[in-house]
Amino acid sequence: MAHVVVMPRTGQTMEVGEIVEWMKREGEAVAQGEILLTIQSDKATIEVESDYAGILVKILKTAEDGEMPCLEPIGVIADPGEKVNIETLLADFNSKRQG
Repeated sequence: MAHVVVMPRTGQTMEVGEIVEWMKREGEAVAQGEILLTIQSDKATIEVESDYAGILVKILKTAEDGEMPCLEPIGVIADPGEKVNIETLLADFNSKRQG
């Protein structure tokens, strides 16, 4: 099952974050709990662990995108061999988030 990775909210007052570096590339395996990327908040640089195991099939946002709101989709992790329609996955994610 495919999962949307979002810009985490690491504190109650955190509204935006910025990607510093992805530790994985598209197509690489990711273990649950493994460091997936680092982000910059207004207070610190933070290593973000993956909530999911699978393959990083799509990076949606990079360091070049600058600041973005917390909970904004930034990547997609799926099961090995799983075919993922990114547009449909994101549409479903956004409709559930707004609903």
